[in-house]
Amino acid sequence: MHYLFACCTDAGKRKGPNQDSLLFKEASCKGERVALAAVCDGMGGLWKGELASASMVRAFSGWFERSLPGILSLPSMENALLRSWDRLLADMNERLEACGSRKRSPMGTTATAMLFARGGYYIAHVGDCRAYEIGGQIRQLTKDQTLVQREVENGRLTREEAERDARRNVLLQCVGASGELCPAYERGTVREDAVYVLCCDGFRHHVREPEMLETLAPRVMNGEKAMKRQLAALVALNQKRGEQDNISVLAVRPAVRKGYAGNRDGD
Repeated sequence: MHYLFACCTDAGKRKGPNQDSLLFKEASCKGERVALAAVCDGMGGLWKGELASASMVRAFSGWFERSLPGILSLPSMENALLRSWDRLLADMNERLEACGSRKRSPMGTTATAMLFARGGYYIAHVGDCRAYEIGGQIRQLTKDQTLVQREVENGRLTREEAERDARRNVLLQCVGASGELCPAYERGTVREDAVYVLCCDGFRHHVREPEMLETLAPRVMNGEKAMKRQLAALVALNQKRGEQDNISVLAVRPAVRKGYAGNRDGD
């Protein structure tokens, strides 16, 4: 299995650096193609959010190269994977917290990573970036670790009210500024007729799920140039509608049918 990939990121209308960091890596490992995608969103209200998100992405990248090959060789691969991710995220939480303490200014980042291996996907999630599966319908694969999401679950807000609530950016978890980190993990079967999308919160404030489904449907995401064009269209739509935050999104399309692997740059 190979994977088509595209991404788009923009600093948005807010002054200052783009505090989002993106990652995609693909490699042959133990006789199969594996891939890792990640979106990390540095905390805008904290010190050096761009450094925090970039550090988290580098940690995932190093993990992919050094730790994953050994994990894939184990019979209990899934359990070993989750233990390894637990250690990685706990270590980065301590490192970023220590760095912020030295500078006397907290720093932190959200982190959502998606591994494609052995015909399945595995997600590690902290914060409010999101992962979606888009096929005939759109399905959110992660749950926001935010105050308003907790209010929705407790019946005090509807989902529509939560999207407009002034507290929608209040996080319950982030790497570097959470004393005790509690990542969420998800897994599922990779569908060859689907597109997998990871995005920061700035990408989804002004673009609704039906618009994402129409623009990022597999029938139009049929090559990396086409994927890039469709992602850029939604980023531009966010900007037009007044998004102030950084806007970042990446998409991964499994390429298992004959012809897909050779269509990396096709339209």
